Amino acid sequence: MTFGSYNPRRRYIERDRKRNNAVLAGALVILAVGMTGFWLGRQHAIFQINSLKKETEETRAQMTTLQDELTKLRAETQTANSRFNQLQQQYQQELPDEGPIRDLVGLVTKQISDGMSAERLAFVIRSARPPNNCSDPASKRFMVKTPAYTGPDSSASFGEGAVLISGIGASTRNQKGEPQAWFDASQPVTVTFKTAEGLSEQKTSALPIQYSQIAKGREYRFTLSEGEKSFIKVTYDSCDYP
Repeated sequence: MTFGSYNPRRRYIERDRKRNNAVLAGALVILAVGMTGFWLGRQHAIFQINSLKKETEETRAQMTTLQDELTKLRAETQTANSRFNQLQQQYQQELPDEGPIRDLVGLVTKQISDGMSAERLAFVIRSARPPNNCSDPASKRFMVKTPAYTGPDSSASFGEGAVLISGIGASTRNQKGEPQAWFDASQPVTVTFKTAEGLSEQKTSALPIQYSQIAKGREYRFTLSEGEKSFIKVTYDSCDYP
């Protein structure tokens, strides 16, 4: 019967060798993972840097384009301002400082700004003619109706009934604040202009009031002002139309 020899030292050496191999393998794995992570991180950083460089270049290009456009706009603005100043100077030189021509230019500008077409305005201006065959100025009066007035309606007729004028106003008040029958001439009045053809138009304003009306082939021009107590005085004339 033969017994093999048992060597405990060899057993320990073998176990240490396996442990060292395992540690070395683990270290190699960790190193490989670390290097892989480092490489991936570096690649990502390079990609980010390249992207930022590209964005920076694009931003610079856009800024250059915007700067060029801004320079162009400034030049155009300067040119427009210079042209405007020239036109304004020419306008001031050609247009009188005051008088009917300047007033008419202002009126035409306002009418166009309010929406009237230039063609329509030109037609109206061309249609206007100097007054012809005008009557002598005359005057009439009518009583203004008020909320406290209980008498009959009052009106004034012009041109053998061509135009009929009547009015309504606010009542004058006494010291107690009670309304009186006559109208308060300091307050606006509402005046109705009615033609024989049935056309009617109202105008509300403080006195005096100026108004013109076309009726029966003539233009009637009225100036309404405060008359005697309770009355409005109407000064008028008429001319052929057109």
